[in-house]
Amino acid sequence: MSGLNLFFSAFKYLTDCVRDSINALDQERLGNLFSVLIEARNHSIIVDGMGRSLQSLLLVEDCLEHNGFPIILPASNACLRPWKPKDLFFFNSGSASGSPIIHAQHAKKDGLRVIGMTYNPGILDEFPDVLVLAPSKSKNALYAPLGTEFELTSAVVGSCLGYSVRDTVEESLKEFQETTTKIVNRFDTTHDYFQENLEMLMDFIQIITEYLTAPVKRSVYFRGVGRDQIVNQVAAIRYGHLRKDPDKDLHVIYESHWDLRKQGDLIIVTSGSGSTTQTMDYAMQAFISGMRVFGITSFANSDLGRFTKRVDGNLIVPGREDPFSMYNVIHMERKHYLPEFELNVYLTLDALLAQIAANNGITEEDMRRSHRLKYLE
Repeated sequence: MSGLNLFFSAFKYLTDCVRDSINALDQERLGNLFSVLIEARNHSIIVDGMGRSLQSLLLVEDCLEHNGFPIILPASNACLRPWKPKDLFFFNSGSASGSPIIHAQHAKKDGLRVIGMTYNPGILDEFPDVLVLAPSKSKNALYAPLGTEFELTSAVVGSCLGYSVRDTVEESLKEFQETTTKIVNRFDTTHDYFQENLEMLMDFIQIITEYLTAPVKRSVYFRGVGRDQIVNQVAAIRYGHLRKDPDKDLHVIYESHWDLRKQGDLIIVTSGSGSTTQTMDYAMQAFISGMRVFGITSFANSDLGRFTKRVDGNLIVPGREDPFSMYNVIHMERKHYLPEFELNVYLTLDALLAQIAANNGITEEDMRRSHRLKYLE
């Protein structure tokens, strides 16, 4: 399926996955989760997950921190201090398996309260405070090859959880309802917005396709800072699986190695405001290095928007309301930040990947063959 038909179908499918999962949430369990979080305000929280599930949880972590919780570290952070009884362990795993569950078992044994998000209700006997998300009733590998439904849904639900914690459970539940409605409505209006702005979607598809099919392979970097970098990490993992033998392979640099950039490489650089100085540094360094530069922002007239429009193009994604850099504002002045732009980019890039994969005959099985070996996870 060429053009953008599949993009719009995938966008709607993923939006409906989020909407349906939110509507199916067990309100009693949701209220209990808020009760646990309210009690944990003065305790350390450790978050844990793998791959994209971890990145989704890092968005949740950011929302909690901007809601007054202490700095939260993932279990993989070498600077994490030993946990203490009554601390909180928060995992995110669609299957409820692997190292996050092993770590959660140790945490429970040591007296921590364990919460999490999963698709697997079988974990409730061991961890009753976990929130079970409802999977799609009509899973579609064409719209979400190699799966992204859980990761996106947990990013939305978790971010709204972190944002909505208030002094009481009742206040938190009310805020959560309003916030999830706001995010889903944002997705719906963005779908309509893109139907009136097709050219920039085609520009993104074209530039990614050029690097996917090029006979001489060049590297693709996804870059941003703060929450934008979290979403870029998700995109890097997803787009790094775009491969089909013998001649289609998108060589994505997942993290670091920026000093190894070369002329002819591509950077996808993201900033909601389009004015974050650190992000603009990436764009200018890339341009000076002879790289191609494509931007993602909410503001066409921002520094990043204007610059990338003159270079290789940009994608204007709604979500940010204020055109100033949140990254360079001190913590006390940016409380209760809801990552509307970041979640919208998350969804948009996933739907674009579905279109690019289909255009190039890349199936879910092709992407699975490019996944790292299971025993390395």
